[in-house]
Amino acid sequence: MRISLLSGLFFYSYIATVFIITAVLVSGKCQSHQQGLLLGLRKGLNSSLSANYLNLSNAGFTGQVPAEISRLTNLITLDLSVNLFLRDGRPLKLQKPNLKMLVENLTRLRSLHLGGVKISARGNEWCKWLSSLTNLEELSMSNCNLSGPIEDSLQKLKNLSIIHLNRNNLFGPLPKFFAEFQNLTSLHLGDNNLSGMETLDLSFNNLLQGSFLRFPPNASLQSLLVGDTNFGGRLPESIGNLRQLTRIELTNCKFNGPLPKTLEKLTQLVYLDFSTNNFSGPVPSFTALKALTYLNLAHNQFNGSILSTNWSSLLNLVSLDLARNSFSGTVPPTLFRSQSLRRIYLPQNQFTGGFSEVKGEFSSLLEAIDLSRNKLQGEFPMFVFEIQGPRDLSLSCNKFSGLITLSAFHKLKNLSVLDLSYNNLSFDSSFINLSLPPFLPNIAILKLSSCNLTKFPDFLKNLSILYHLDLSNNRIHGQIPTSYLDYSSNNFSSVLPHEIGDFLQCVCFFSLSGNNFHGSIPKSICQGSSLLLLDLSNNSLSGSIPECLIQMSASLGVLNLKRNNLNGNISDTFPENCLLQTLDLNQNRLGGKVPKSLVKCRMLEVLDLGNNQIDDTFPCHLKSTLRLRVLVLRSNKFKGHANCQENITWPMLQIIDLASNSFGGKLPQGLLMTWNAMMTEKDEPYSEILHFPILKLSELSFQDSMTVTMKGIELELVKILTIFTSIDFSSNKFEGPIPEAIGDFRALYLLNLSNNALTGTVPSFLGNLLKLEALDLSSNHLIGHIPLQLANLNFLSFLNLSNNELIGKIPLGTQIQSFPEASFENNAGLCGPPLKAPCESPPVTKVGPPNPRTGNHINWNLISVEIGFVFGLGAVIVPLMFWKRWRIWYSNRIDRVLFKFFPKLDHRNRNHRTIAQWIQGRRLL
Repeated sequence: MRISLLSGLFFYSYIATVFIITAVLVSGKCQSHQQGLLLGLRKGLNSSLSANYLNLSNAGFTGQVPAEISRLTNLITLDLSVNLFLRDGRPLKLQKPNLKMLVENLTRLRSLHLGGVKISARGNEWCKWLSSLTNLEELSMSNCNLSGPIEDSLQKLKNLSIIHLNRNNLFGPLPKFFAEFQNLTSLHLGDNNLSGMETLDLSFNNLLQGSFLRFPPNASLQSLLVGDTNFGGRLPESIGNLRQLTRIELTNCKFNGPLPKTLEKLTQLVYLDFSTNNFSGPVPSFTALKALTYLNLAHNQFNGSILSTNWSSLLNLVSLDLARNSFSGTVPPTLFRSQSLRRIYLPQNQFTGGFSEVKGEFSSLLEAIDLSRNKLQGEFPMFVFEIQGPRDLSLSCNKFSGLITLSAFHKLKNLSVLDLSYNNLSFDSSFINLSLPPFLPNIAILKLSSCNLTKFPDFLKNLSILYHLDLSNNRIHGQIPTSYLDYSSNNFSSVLPHEIGDFLQCVCFFSLSGNNFHGSIPKSICQGSSLLLLDLSNNSLSGSIPECLIQMSASLGVLNLKRNNLNGNISDTFPENCLLQTLDLNQNRLGGKVPKSLVKCRMLEVLDLGNNQIDDTFPCHLKSTLRLRVLVLRSNKFKGHANCQENITWPMLQIIDLASNSFGGKLPQGLLMTWNAMMTEKDEPYSEILHFPILKLSELSFQDSMTVTMKGIELELVKILTIFTSIDFSSNKFEGPIPEAIGDFRALYLLNLSNNALTGTVPSFLGNLLKLEALDLSSNHLIGHIPLQLANLNFLSFLNLSNNELIGKIPLGTQIQSFPEASFENNAGLCGPPLKAPCESPPVTKVGPPNPRTGNHINWNLISVEIGFVFGLGAVIVPLMFWKRWRIWYSNRIDRVLFKFFPKLDHRNRNHRTIAQWIQGRRLL
């Protein structure tokens, strides 16, 4: 129903069985026109009290707001806002009725916009009047002549997402309850007289966004807390106006750009946390911030040196965290002499130099030193043994060198975390005197990976509270002690002890990968009830997989048994609450079928059963594993169609390998259409590595790996990026055309359909796969021309179209022309580079010197044709020569042609005819 009340006034009403929506839009130009509109508006409002939506914004009205609006008790949105530039000096007022009378019945209101309406109310009035609107989500009352402080009664509006109270006369402190509004996304309080505000806490509001434009001079703000919000932009130079500021937290926001030098003026600052943003450039000097106790600039893009600050002068600094930036230069030795510093975190930067010349008295208060993942070099920093107090010492992933006597660590009695991995260090553990007080009695985490160890240090047996030990990538040999460790990538060659499970009851991570263990897997290993990850890969273990190990998947997240000699069937006893994320059984001798109970593992992301003897059909029963990313079934005895009767959706699938089986039929078009991860391109900087976190509060994790066949070579992917995508259906019995669904895989890196029975042409839609790096369609029955679109694949580094039935010229293009001849061989109809066979072109007649070998040769065929033409023409022309009429007609036609081009001949001919006629006449006389 549509009712036209007056010009420019439209009233829409839509009635449904569940709700009623009514919209009113008003506009007017002159005062008399407005009065008429208001009269029509009042009549319209009285006739439709069920309106839900009323928008009179910027309609040009002046004077009093109609009281009839207060009767629209079903209103959800009310917008009476006035643009300052359209008000023409005459305001829209809310006096009779006032704000209280207007909203007291509008209890369903969710959106209230009164910007520019003159209300003239104090805080204890308008806050109280609005407090009854508990459903309110948007409150916009800028430039409304509001005054007084913001009263606590407003905190009842906990659903507010938008608060615009700027351009009023508000004063007093900013209410703390604003920080409790979890839905808050927009807060405008500018151009007021809010003075005396000491704390602004908007932290942990993930939907809140905005930026700091300017800070007023002589501000009394002491705490500015906006961490874990979407605030961003650059910090203004006016931040130096916050001279009373003692605490500022901007962590985990979206700030960027350099830090203003005016930060040096915040001399009262005690706590500064700018971590996890996008700040960049060099940092200003913090020397003037004498009161500073906590400084955190981690997870940004800062660069340059940190020598501009005299760290020894910051006598109150307790914690310094500059991790994960690009700081360079040397590490200031004064940091380690500070009498107040307890924690120094500088990992993952570009610091260089060494500490060979660092001497003097060092602080005994230091608890944590982390210099890992830098470019530090030289001799091991021996000064750490003089500190004596640290609990956490991490120097891993640098270039420190030299021989260290482990007995020197006797002094570090409080040490609980020690990480010296991946340097050029060597250790001598033969001089540890076990009769002395316990060696490293408090050590809980010990990482000595890649430290040139050749045997187990004897002191390990006395570390009673050790729960994480990493001795990987060393040269340890001999038999394994009966204790749990990370023994991966060594040269152990013994049988696993039958009682090994007795030592695994509190172990969450157990890895023996990359050794030479043989024999069967002890059943006692199932006693490790706390195990989250079990990795026995790359050994020589034999026998069957214990059934209890399959049942452990109720708690086990990763089971990696690849590259052993295991045989038998995979037990079909996966529990209902299976939590497996990775099951890797590649390269064993396992047979039987894919367990039906594997469908219970709904968290499964990686399933690798490749290179076994499994005799089964395509695992359609895994349709519930929606998180599956990697499926490898290559080199087994799978057979049948790859199509499933019921739709299977694997939207996250990025790698599938069915190669070297006996799958047949057409390629599964319906199945391909559900692989969304191959269709959507993902930015490389935001890509992730498939990994399984072992402990949520630690950095311990397991990275999935697999083998792919690329360019005819098997490659080991030690890190599977979430952006890597691959399809390998090679060496099967697939037939029919290449499905159109593959043309949508714009994120595909590798496509191998070789050694099948595919027919049809090479489809042009393959040119849409712009990320493609390897394409193998060899050894099929493909026909037709190579599509020109393949020349668009700029990243293509491997192409094989050999052993097909292709024809025509190979498309020109720098990418295609760069492939070797073998990529196109055994296609009888192909020609052009890089093949040696040239393409045929139309014959061209060339005039040249006679061939001496053929100079005396007579072409009788040509002579016979010429003689025949002459005799035929003569047979027609000669009789006509004796026919007088034809001769006269012919001569006249020839004369006309000649006279047309040579007029003088015609004039001369006429003269001749006149003379001839005169002579003839004379004779007659």
